[in-house]
Amino acid sequence: MHGPMEPMVTAEISADAIRRNILAIRRRLGSAAVLCPAVKADAYGHGLLGVLPVLLEAGIDRLAVAHLAEALEARRLGWDRALLCLAPVLAGCDESESRERAEAAVQAGISLTVMSLSEAQILKAAAERLSVTALVEVKVDTGMGRMGLIPEQAEQLVRDIAGLGPLAIEGVYTHFASADEPSLDSSREQLDRFIVLRDRLRRADLPIRHFHAANSAAIFRFPESHLDRVRPGLALYGYWGGPEGERPADLTPAMRVVSRLVAVRRIPSDCTVGYGRTFRTRRDSVIGIVPIGYADGYRRSLGNAAVMLLEAVRGLPRRAVAVVGRISMDQTTVDLTDAGEVRVGDRITVIDSDPSAPNSVETLARKLHTIPYEITCLVGTRVRRVLSRGCA
Repeated sequence: MHGPMEPMVTAEISADAIRRNILAIRRRLGSAAVLCPAVKADAYGHGLLGVLPVLLEAGIDRLAVAHLAEALEARRLGWDRALLCLAPVLAGCDESESRERAEAAVQAGISLTVMSLSEAQILKAAAERLSVTALVEVKVDTGMGRMGLIPEQAEQLVRDIAGLGPLAIEGVYTHFASADEPSLDSSREQLDRFIVLRDRLRRADLPIRHFHAANSAAIFRFPESHLDRVRPGLALYGYWGGPEGERPADLTPAMRVVSRLVAVRRIPSDCTVGYGRTFRTRRDSVIGIVPIGYADGYRRSLGNAAVMLLEAVRGLPRRAVAVVGRISMDQTTVDLTDAGEVRVGDRITVIDSDPSAPNSVETLARKLHTIPYEITCLVGTRVRRVLSRGCA
């Protein structure tokens, strides 16, 4: 029996997998590099509430998020260690909002990425009002072409900030545009530009705590980029976005999305299924309903293209069943005709934690011509995250 409040769909998050991934990352690092995992977008869809205690227990002493709201939420959930906001929190705000944001960040001990001297001065004023030190970092655009300052501008900003009193420069950093692509040539060019800037700043004896550049792919593929700090994102959760043949064997996916059949129906041959009638039975068939749809992040384009895995039950092994018809907002139909005895309530795995499974995060990403990040981040709020010791 299922209780009245049991969720229709659950994302089981393996604490053990996250711990193993932290060990896999640490194995690649020298003693000088500090881990600064990225937990933006609700820990890449895995649920910040459950992930934070695992990171605390693992001895992680700093995290990166995108937005100020994410940083403040991490504080509310009990994270009392270092926090970096990667986005320009003060950019584009009016004077009142900038002051409010700056004070919230300074009060909470959050390090903000600054893009201009005026932003640094706003933080300086907030720090003086609160009688504390404001923490800042400067991002350098070495070839990503998205956010940051070109090296010459970054150098000048760092020099200006260094004379601003109650501001501490926690870091200067850059981000690779293509460390996950087969060739590392452009990443090497980016790192070379960054190292030139780093060396100039060091010769100037400016008080900068960390220089950092490496994302997940660079941690595993580009050891020269480790520097003082690394920022694992995707790898923390056990997924691989680099060349397929280079997947590290010691990365363990942390998420498995499971549900159960809520209907099992027999329909005749030559019957259509779903919106648009895109699937037609060629024989008498058994169709099952799984209560997940595109509102939950199960992409509509997976219709007639994906499989799910019925869990072993009543002496039957695990077996793949095809997703048929279009994905609806709340429901997906699967073909159970060849699955043997099936019943309402039988468990079914929507997204598997085995990276080689036909419905793993990475397999689904390839089917959709996208990246693993998108698969996990799109898992919706109706899907309850449950921390477990394993997802096997």
